[in-house]
Amino acid sequence: MDKSLIVGGIDWQPILDQLVREQYLLTYPGDLKVALLQHAGLNHHPHAEAAYQLAIEISRLTTCCDPEIIYWFSRLVLLLDSAQTDS
Repeated sequence: MDKSLIVGGIDWQPILDQLVREQYLLTYPGDLKVALLQHAGLNHHPHAEAAYQLAIEISRLTTCCDPEIIYWFSRLVLLLDSAQTDS
Protein backbone atom coordinates (compact mmCIF):
# COMPACT_ATOMS: atom_id res chain seq x y z
CA MET A 1 0.00 0.00 0.00
CA ASP A 2 1.37 3.39 -0.99
CA LYS A 3 1.37 5.57 2.11
CA SER A 4 2.90 8.69 0.59
CA LEU A 5 1.10 12.00 0.81
CA ILE A 6 1.90 13.94 -2.34
CA VAL A 7 0.29 17.34 -2.70
CA GLY A 8 1.21 19.70 -5.51
CA GLY A 9 4.15 17.51 -6.50
CA ILE A 10 5.66 17.57 -2.98
CA ASP A 11 5.85 14.32 -1.02
CA TRP A 12 5.06 15.24 2.60
CA GLN A 13 5.56 11.69 3.90
CA PRO A 14 9.23 12.29 4.94
CA ILE A 15 8.03 15.01 7.35
CA LEU A 16 5.16 12.84 8.63
CA ASP A 17 7.54 9.90 9.15
CA GLN A 18 9.52 11.96 11.69
CA LEU A 19 6.54 12.54 14.00
CA VAL A 20 6.82 10.99 17.45
CA ARG A 21 4.09 10.24 19.98
CA GLU A 22 4.07 12.54 22.99
CA GLN A 23 1.23 11.92 25.43
CA TYR A 24 -1.80 11.65 23.13
CA LEU A 25 -0.63 13.56 20.07
CA LEU A 26 2.04 13.12 17.44
CA THR A 27 4.69 15.85 17.51
CA TYR A 28 7.52 16.87 15.23
CA PRO A 29 10.83 16.47 17.12
CA GLY A 30 12.39 19.72 15.92
CA ASP A 31 11.49 23.08 14.44
CA LEU A 32 8.42 22.24 12.37
CA LYS A 33 8.33 25.62 10.60
CA VAL A 34 11.93 25.33 9.43
CA ALA A 35 11.40 21.73 8.31
CA LEU A 36 8.26 22.56 6.33
CA LEU A 37 9.73 25.64 4.65
CA GLN A 38 12.89 23.76 3.68
CA HIS A 39 10.98 20.69 2.49
CA ALA A 40 8.73 22.82 0.29
CA GLY A 41 11.66 24.92 -0.96
CA LEU A 42 10.07 28.10 0.40
CA ASN A 43 12.87 29.40 2.64
CA HIS A 44 12.96 32.71 0.78
CA HIS A 45 9.36 32.97 -0.41
CA PRO A 46 7.86 36.28 0.75
CA HIS A 47 4.59 34.64 1.88
CA ALA A 48 5.93 31.39 3.37
CA GLU A 49 5.87 32.64 6.97
CA ALA A 50 2.27 33.84 6.54
CA ALA A 51 1.26 30.47 5.08
CA TYR A 52 2.78 28.67 8.06
CA GLN A 53 1.03 30.97 10.54
CA LEU A 54 -2.27 30.50 8.70
CA ALA A 55 -1.83 26.71 8.87
CA ILE A 56 -1.43 27.03 12.64
CA GLU A 57 -4.51 29.26 12.93
CA ILE A 58 -6.63 26.85 10.88
CA SER A 59 -5.45 23.87 12.92
CA ARG A 60 -6.38 25.66 16.15
CA LEU A 61 -10.01 25.25 15.14
CA THR A 62 -9.67 21.55 15.93
CA THR A 63 -6.67 19.72 17.43
CA CYS A 64 -3.80 22.15 16.75
CA CYS A 65 -1.45 19.20 16.46
CA ASP A 66 1.61 18.98 14.24
CA PRO A 67 0.08 16.50 11.73
CA GLU A 68 -2.79 18.90 11.16
CA ILE A 69 -0.42 21.86 10.74
CA ILE A 70 1.48 19.81 8.14
CA TYR A 71 -1.78 19.00 6.36
CA TRP A 72 -2.95 22.62 6.16
CA PHE A 73 0.51 23.92 5.23
CA SER A 74 0.67 21.41 2.35
CA ARG A 75 -2.64 22.79 1.05
CA LEU A 76 -1.55 26.42 1.42
CA VAL A 77 1.66 25.71 -0.50
CA LEU A 78 -0.56 24.91 -3.48
CA LEU A 79 -1.94 28.45 -3.29
CA LEU A 80 1.54 29.96 -3.09
CA ASP A 81 2.64 27.93 -6.11
CA SER A 82 -0.44 28.84 -8.15
CA ALA A 83 -0.06 32.53 -7.26
CA GLN A 84 3.54 32.48 -8.54
CA THR A 85 2.45 30.72 -11.73
CA ASP A 86 -0.38 33.20 -12.34
CA SER A 87 1.85 36.28 -12.05
